[in-house]
Amino acid sequence: MSKFLQGTMILIVAGLITRILGFVNRIVVARVIGEEGVGLYMMAMPTLVLAITITQMGLPVAISKLVAEAEAVGDRQKVKKILVVSLTITSILSVIFFPTMILLAPFLSRTLFTDPRTYYPLIAIAPVVPIIAVSSVLRGYFQGKQQMKPYAYSQLLEQIVRISLIAYCTKALLPYGIEYAAAGAMFSSVIGEFMSLLYLLYMFKLKKSIKLRTKFIQYVKAGKETFASLMRIALPTTGSRLIGSLSWFLEPIVVANSLAMAGVATTLATKQYGQLTGYALPLLMLPSFITYSLSTSLVPAISEAMAQK
Repeated sequence: MSKFLQGTMILIVAGLITRILGFVNRIVVARVIGEEGVGLYMMAMPTLVLAITITQMGLPVAISKLVAEAEAVGDRQKVKKILVVSLTITSILSVIFFPTMILLAPFLSRTLFTDPRTYYPLIAIAPVVPIIAVSSVLRGYFQGKQQMKPYAYSQLLEQIVRISLIAYCTKALLPYGIEYAAAGAMFSSVIGEFMSLLYLLYMFKLKKSIKLRTKFIQYVKAGKETFASLMRIALPTTGSRLIGSLSWFLEPIVVANSLAMAGVATTLATKQYGQLTGYALPLLMLPSFITYSLSTSLVPAISEAMAQK
């Protein structure tokens, strides 16, 4: 079986299991904190996705393509440059957007979302920005090498850890208020992503093909050409994803304010938003893991084939 087909099958199976676990996760959250809590949880999620989209800057796709091209001609130094420059970019952006999320949380929760209780989920999820930023670089690297198992297993690990913690965290914090329980659900996601990152770092170190610490500063200083190559791919990718992320970011703002103008109470509006985004939409998006798996495998496979010609 070719690397492309093998990688695609691994991602499809992992994607299916991840989606099933995701539904289990939503069932657990809904059982503990109810529709209103799910509404608070889902209102904070688009802000996180927007911050991650800007922080990643479409780099996973760019890294995957450039690493595949470099691997095709056996240029390990280029692979190292790609990783060093990518980690530098995501680290700088994480330093900017992590505190920005925390500083903007009061304004977002009280003014835009019309429900001050969303403040706690926003604060709880903010630490995941730098974690996902670093893990996205490593995932792009493994995808570029067409090693899909680390990426697939990291997704499964993240979901398993999240589900394991979410029931405990939400139940433990529910007596303090539903907003704290929603924040506990968010923080479970942070721990899940952190464990996923640790696994990716372990797999990266296990391969021992590249030592990033060697001449790290020199590669950063001499990384203008690599930076330009990454941006040529990353910026158009970011543009398309940014439109979707901005639309989703505006969705809870528009829905919450529209319901408020219609005379719907804040708690009821939050509950109705939870019904829409926590239950209905995930069912509609279920089959998307198949196309995502194909696109993830196709980018490095095509890039490698083009580089070898």
